[in-house]
Amino acid sequence: MLGISAVSYDHTVEIPIRGVDGVLIRFSFSGRPIERYAVLLLVFRDGRWQEARVYDNHLGTHHLHRYSRTAGKHDAEAFHPGPTTAALPAAIQHLKDGWENIILSWER
Repeated sequence: MLGISAVSYDHTVEIPIRGVDGVLIRFSFSGRPIERYAVLLLVFRDGRWQEARVYDNHLGTHHLHRYSRTAGKHDAEAFHPGPTTAALPAAIQHLKDGWENIILSWER
């Protein structure tokens, strides 16, 4: 599994990008109400799924990691100031709305 494998989650959901092969949003979470989460934008390249962007709260804050195809994972950046119940859907929506530009940035 990809980056979320370092942390164990109770549930995982995959959201395909309609009409697009090789791009997927995957989110995993634990707790009721949700305490921990990770939201990934995955791209299928070179015969494997690769992370292009990750949003999570495993450091105790809502943050994102940009990835680049050549340099890998970048340092964490603050993402959302609100509660987990708002940050998780905001991360999913951000990926739905911006996946094309995120992948273009990842490819550089």
